Amino acid sequence: MFETATSALRSALSAAAIVTLAGAGTAFAQDFPELTVTLATDDNVFNPTTSSVFQLAQDLGFFDKHEVKVNFIGLDGTPLAAAALQSGDVDVAHISIDAAIRLDAGNDLPVRGFLSVGAAIPFLIAAKSEIASLEDLEGHSFAISDIGGLDHALTQAVLRSYGLDPDLPDYVAIGAPSVRVQALAVKRVDATTVSFGTFAAVEDTPGLHVLLPADAFAARAPALPKFLVVREDNIDAKREALQRFTDAVMDASREFAADPEHWIDAAVERRPDLSRDSIEKTARLNSTMWCVNGCLRPDTLKASMDFAYSNPDFSDVPVIGVDDLIDFSFTDAALEKMGVAETTGLDSRN
Repeated sequence: MFETATSALRSALSAAAIVTLAGAGTAFAQDFPELTVTLATDDNVFNPTTSSVFQLAQDLGFFDKHEVKVNFIGLDGTPLAAAALQSGDVDVAHISIDAAIRLDAGNDLPVRGFLSVGAAIPFLIAAKSEIASLEDLEGHSFAISDIGGLDHALTQAVLRSYGLDPDLPDYVAIGAPSVRVQALAVKRVDATTVSFGTFAAVEDTPGLHVLLPADAFAARAPALPKFLVVREDNIDAKREALQRFTDAVMDASREFAADPEHWIDAAVERRPDLSRDSIEKTARLNSTMWCVNGCLRPDTLKASMDFAYSNPDFSDVPVIGVDDLIDFSFTDAALEKMGVAETTGLDSRN
């Protein structure tokens, strides 16, 4: 997967300037330790899920508070993001667990996940109204980010879990979530998998409906599908920046979990195209998903890794364990400083 992404990666990196998600930061930011991060998306659309923590940590000064400079590079999808990490063009990539396993076990590049920002999968499958069941997807166009991207891999896994052919629909790689959902809204494609936050932009469009709701999708998908990953050989050189980044993201996540109105106000400002009612509904869906303790519970990680290995495509990938893939030191250090936050979600430490 990563070899085929190399030429596309070169083009994307040469064309893309560093994407600052918001605000230039303080005048002293140049003195802070620095990280280059890709979130595996090439647009700057504010997605009202827990992944919004990256933009809001920048907007609201959490990176400045924790004295770290974060440069975000826009890349379209997990394959490109994983290839950028592999090549050393970025320090950190927000990629799927199965992509991290492939890098480590399949491509002999030791990497370590060190933080997550979502304690569950926020995806749903949306489709034209005439597609009444998952079986009806056969022969219909289905928009994905890219072959091997997170939305593609999880859609295939969900179809497989229902006993259906994972290649039942005709997959069409057209890029970012906002592009896919707009393509669905104007009937250029018949279905797509996007987060509930992305679908909110078109949910009132006549002729569309939710084919598989987020709770049903989550029940068939791994609890922790995605996390932030660093190359093992870069950890020592970037340790201070990685720790401050971890502290800032966890601090911001706790703020929004504890004060949903703060997040709602910020989301309303960022997405004037969405009604406050819609954003409040999304906030309720997010309520137990904030990673207030870093979302690196060994049992959840093992279940997610087992899920990846259950994919027939992983039959030739060497099996590695949680301790081979995860560096707990950053969240452990953050929890030692900040204490363990009370939560009822999958991030609970009880």
